[in-house]
Amino acid sequence: MTEFRITHEIHQTHPDIREQLTATTIEAINESSARSPEDAARVLRHKLGEIGVQMSEPACLAAIERIRSGKQLRFEIETLPDEA
Repeated sequence: MTEFRITHEIHQTHPDIREQLTATTIEAINESSARSPEDAARVLRHKLGEIGVQMSEPACLAAIERIRSGKQLRFEIETLPDEA
């Protein structure tokens, strides 16, 4: 299973981020179902940006292709290492 790691403190300020990620991804997929994978990836990237999550275009494209092929998508959320 491909995992998209979100390394950010966002999960501390938004404890429901996993649910937001899921809902936003589903919304983007539904909104862009008739579009090309590249256009759908841009929609996903924009929607994720609206909730404060940055994901590269290649990662968004991989997510779209994975979902469209019927595979699961799981977001792994990590904390940023303390900068010393």
